[in-house]
Amino acid sequence: MTSESLARSVVDSLVGRGLNDVEVFLKSGRSRRFEIGPQGRVASSSQEEGWAVRAGSDRASLFVAGTGRPALDGPWPDPDGLPLRLPPAARVPPWRPPADLEAPLSGETEAIRLLEAIEKGVSSELAGTRLLRGLLDEGSSQTSILSSRGIEETYRSRAASLFVEMAGPWPGAQTVGIAMARRELRSFHAPTIARRFVDRLLLQGEGESPERDRGEFLLGPALGVRLLVALLPLTVGGGSGAMVRALRDRQGRIGSELLTVADDGRYRGGVLEAPVDGEGRPTGESVVIGSGRFHQSLVGWKEATRSDLVASGCVRRASWRDLPKVGPSHLFLAPNPEVKVATLLTAVARGYYLIDTQGNGHFDLEQDRFQLPVCGFALRQGRAAAPLAGAWLTGSISSWLRGIQGVARDLEFEPWSGMIGSPTTLVTGLELRRSP
Repeated sequence: MTSESLARSVVDSLVGRGLNDVEVFLKSGRSRRFEIGPQGRVASSSQEEGWAVRAGSDRASLFVAGTGRPALDGPWPDPDGLPLRLPPAARVPPWRPPADLEAPLSGETEAIRLLEAIEKGVSSELAGTRLLRGLLDEGSSQTSILSSRGIEETYRSRAASLFVEMAGPWPGAQTVGIAMARRELRSFHAPTIARRFVDRLLLQGEGESPERDRGEFLLGPALGVRLLVALLPLTVGGGSGAMVRALRDRQGRIGSELLTVADDGRYRGGVLEAPVDGEGRPTGESVVIGSGRFHQSLVGWKEATRSDLVASGCVRRASWRDLPKVGPSHLFLAPNPEVKVATLLTAVARGYYLIDTQGNGHFDLEQDRFQLPVCGFALRQGRAAAPLAGAWLTGSISSWLRGIQGVARDLEFEPWSGMIGSPTTLVTGLELRRSP
């Protein structure tokens, strides 16, 4: 019996027990891990198959999960949880699976070569720099979702994640860590990653901060991503009404006309690209903020029963062991394909080019304030004038949203709660300080 046939039989069996809503979630996959660190070089691989069943009625429910394949007759626990209501089936638009799903997973030699190339690229410019840890994970999987409400979807996916931590060559240097994710390991570009490390390490060793300064700020993708992460309480879930009202100006906008934020579960080339979400509902693009006006946050199909909300196809499952939860897939600040970063850079007469963060920072949406440790360069007439480090970018979140004066085309994603992306943006109305 195939896994899908078994899942249908499990659904029928539980429906026969008087449970109207039944869902079977199946996931199988294989992964490889490669690591360079204190323990030397380590390579491992694994294969896993797991399942989860949600079943219930308007009175109670059960959730059970396990490895391998579910047994047709359970045994199933008695329902003792909250009432359960599963989503109805919906038409899923045609989806063209990415071609790289067929590509084989990378081998140990290829993975170690990438990590060594990053280390060599950094040490060639900064002699004495040490690679403390390099970790690569790559895997592919197949997911099936079947339910008593007519959902019957199967799709494949793959992802590769990279974490590298390095220390500078001078005494007392802080470590620098970078985390990235792509759909396959071969998409990581060692020279680009090495360049980012070199910039961060040099700024850490040579950069200084002004006591206090304002001006124009060019925020690199890493800064934009971190600010978008802080906005997740505003962009995810249906309870953000009060925060949105507090941010609106007299024209009803919460941001610049250049500010558009969207989430797209089918983002072409995205790590989490899929035809359906974790409950089998169709994915697609959902605009959260359009030209500075708040449209709606990302909501699941249950919250979309309100007439003013549309389901976003954004229910995600971290694994087969986890219950589904509303969250972003590819949440991004929309780029402008016509604008190069250099165009924004040359437009800055006096200001700063902030290329990365140096810590987590502090964000308070209710008080409309944020403080973020940053590094980069002071700019004069569009050129780097001095290295900057140990500085805090501060101001109100509303000032950042409304102060966007330019958006470039270099959209980049980072792995957070889902993939969060931003291009370089030109912003006014913020301030740099030596201490928060």
